[in-house]
Amino acid sequence: MSKLVRYASLGLVLVILLAGLSLVMAQDNGPGSGGAVVWGNQRGSANIDPLVPLRCSGVDCADINNLLYPVVMGIDPATQGFAMGVPFALATDLQISDDLLTYTYKLRDDMTWNDGTPITAYDVLFFWLALQNMDPAEVSSSFAQNKQNLINAEVPEDDPYTIIFTYESANCDGLRYSAGMVALPAHGYGWTPDMGADYDWTIPVGHAFDTAPTITSGPFKFTRTEAGTAIYLEADQNYADPINGEYVLPQGLVYLDVPDYNVMAERFNAAQPGDVNYMNEPDSAVLPTLQEGPGQVFTAPGRLWHYVSLNLADPDNPQNGLDEDGNVIDQGHHPILGDVRVRQALQYAVDIDAILNGPVNGNGVAMVAGTIPTAFTFDSAIQRRPFDLTEARRLLDEAGWVSTGDPLVDGGDGLRTCQGCMYAAEGTEFVLDMINPGDVRNDVAVLLQAQFAEVGVDVIVRPLDFNTMYDDNLGAQIYDTAVAGWRGSLPFNPDQRSFFGVENDIASTESAGFNFGSYYNAEFETLSDQIANNPGCDPEDIIAKAHQVQQIFYDDQPYLWLYAFNSIYAAGPSVEGFDPYPSFGTWNIDAWNVKQ
Repeated sequence: MSKLVRYASLGLVLVILLAGLSLVMAQDNGPGSGGAVVWGNQRGSANIDPLVPLRCSGVDCADINNLLYPVVMGIDPATQGFAMGVPFALATDLQISDDLLTYTYKLRDDMTWNDGTPITAYDVLFFWLALQNMDPAEVSSSFAQNKQNLINAEVPEDDPYTIIFTYESANCDGLRYSAGMVALPAHGYGWTPDMGADYDWTIPVGHAFDTAPTITSGPFKFTRTEAGTAIYLEADQNYADPINGEYVLPQGLVYLDVPDYNVMAERFNAAQPGDVNYMNEPDSAVLPTLQEGPGQVFTAPGRLWHYVSLNLADPDNPQNGLDEDGNVIDQGHHPILGDVRVRQALQYAVDIDAILNGPVNGNGVAMVAGTIPTAFTFDSAIQRRPFDLTEARRLLDEAGWVSTGDPLVDGGDGLRTCQGCMYAAEGTEFVLDMINPGDVRNDVAVLLQAQFAEVGVDVIVRPLDFNTMYDDNLGAQIYDTAVAGWRGSLPFNPDQRSFFGVENDIASTESAGFNFGSYYNAEFETLSDQIANNPGCDPEDIIAKAHQVQQIFYDDQPYLWLYAFNSIYAAGPSVEGFDPYPSFGTWNIDAWNVKQ
């Protein structure tokens, strides 16, 4: 069968006056005359992940990469699905074989890298070969499923603008994995088509492009990074797909470090030339401040959700989920959290309403079992565990964690210790570290600390910088608990092995898998495979199996479920053209006019 598909990316923009950089801003609405978009970056640029999609595992680097590298296919912001005619994407035609095993993409021939080199199917092939041949610890695990599901990619010798992807078995979500492939400037890495896989795949690791991607293609191009200050991009007027059909209007974009969201919101509201004029999905804690200011504020049901990650394995001996032969490894048990009754008790002790009405400012909804409420597979029949301290105490007692000593808070239980518990030594105190990357998650952690103290659980709250938390603790799998977050994929993916699958249980400080807590459930793995490789891709059967997965997550409690945010996007009063969609605050950023 044949489908015509043209896609693209979401444009973004940045560059302005900062730290001695002064930009002259004309207002004649010509190329580059639209001022600079200044995007507030709470995570900081000093330790930002590589500015190359192949090696980027964080939201911070992804925000930049989405402006610099074209993809095979894009997403229509209005429909939230793959669609025709989206800018900044390569595919012009797609043929899918009847058996769903072969995807043949015809690519456009009018896009070039900013050094003038044409973008061809070989740039996509280079990306795919890198996924297959590089050390997995050096590659972003966000592409793990692309690697696992696709078994071959090839470019016909006589057609450098066609690429063919082959699957080992029919995959109902196959479009996602091939469409999500990125074009990388293969020539910039010294790769040529005649090399194929016979190339030194250590070259992309630590390459100059990691920090200074000078060969890119998009509405903006990299200028420089001032670590601890900002990342600077400028308009690329050679961009093939400007929203207005003619040119990139903003002068550039500055990804500006502002570590505190409250400070960022105050500066945003002050609306000073050269300061923050765009905020992308900030903490809900600053929503009232933004709504009281002069800017343009947009909220809608989103795909960003927060949770408490629980380390289920032995934190003193972190291991991958699978050995070299693909066999499941026994990783031992966390001395406290390895018992499912303890995990369920902690969920009963969470007063989610207090969190939603407190730190979240009412800008979210409670999660139930690992699926965002806007997903087509969401099972509304599964009800969240209620806030029930009596049940929490009963389960803890049953699990051998007994209240002893003085109460941790007035009216609460004394600190619990192991008295016949499953995995800890007798007398071990129920004390947990709870790490977080600051922002609203620290406020949530402090509130959870008080809630858990009611049942005799002592929580030590430790805010860490973003990279230290994710790389050195979660990635290394040497933590107890963490208040963390995910941004769900678009279109929504009912196969959740990216977060919970054993193949994504990879302990690493460089490129960890996203199954940080080492969760493993054989039934979940089987159901997930049946979702992805469903005979006939029957949507009703996929939904039914996804409901079974949610019940497993409800029973197993691999996370403590918290809430899904409404997405917040805010543009300053000087920004003309701001026109967001849910999950797409900056889809038309290359047409914004920042008036001064």
